[in-house]
Amino acid sequence: MNNKIKKTIYVLILAGTLTFIGIDYLNFNIKKPYQSNLVFGNKLVPSSVVVSYLDNDKLNNQNIFSSIIDDLKIVNVSSNKSMIIVKESLPRFFDNKNIYLSSGVKVQYKDYPNYNLLLRKIVIPEFESDGNIDISDNILDLMNLLSDSGSPILERLDLIRLSEDNTLSMKSGNCEIIILDKISKDNKNKIYGKIMVLNEFIAQSGESIDSIAHIDLRWSDRIFIRTI
Repeated sequence: MNNKIKKTIYVLILAGTLTFIGIDYLNFNIKKPYQSNLVFGNKLVPSSVVVSYLDNDKLNNQNIFSSIIDDLKIVNVSSNKSMIIVKESLPRFFDNKNIYLSSGVKVQYKDYPNYNLLLRKIVIPEFESDGNIDISDNILDLMNLLSDSGSPILERLDLIRLSEDNTLSMKSGNCEIIILDKISKDNKNKIYGKIMVLNEFIAQSGESIDSIAHIDLRWSDRIFIRTI
């Protein structure tokens, strides 16, 4: 066999090898390493949803838990494993249209077929409004303040209500809390201050919220309470 034929054979073998490697590379699923990744920081979002989110799975767009993902960081542990750190924007309350997240994002939850799974997984207070003024941003500030301060009110808070006469109240277990009445565009910013007063009262009084039937914060210089 002369050198020309040998070179031709070598070229064909090399071309075939490179073609095989190229096809194998194209068929290699680069998403597979995420299946064994470690997921941290997710309190509500299932790890499988985090992986699907990273994989840009179109079906994940219909999963309400994906809307809670605020940010992701990936730390490579080895060549085939990564650590995924999740930051969630937690639900604070919901009304007849939206779930309001701690970051300020509003999620139209009925657009997601599985929204009931989220509402069953954690207790999210409902906001009912018969009033004539939009205070949703103020309610979000209120809820974030209660959460940041670790208020015991949150443990059993299930209803926030703005009545027809624009009186704002909350229901936590057996305790009714009247926050402010005659709310208007000019004074709705006082809601935040009332919650600060409420937090201070609970911290200083040492009273268990379960032993209080009624708290009235409408006055500027006093708090009225009625115990059970």
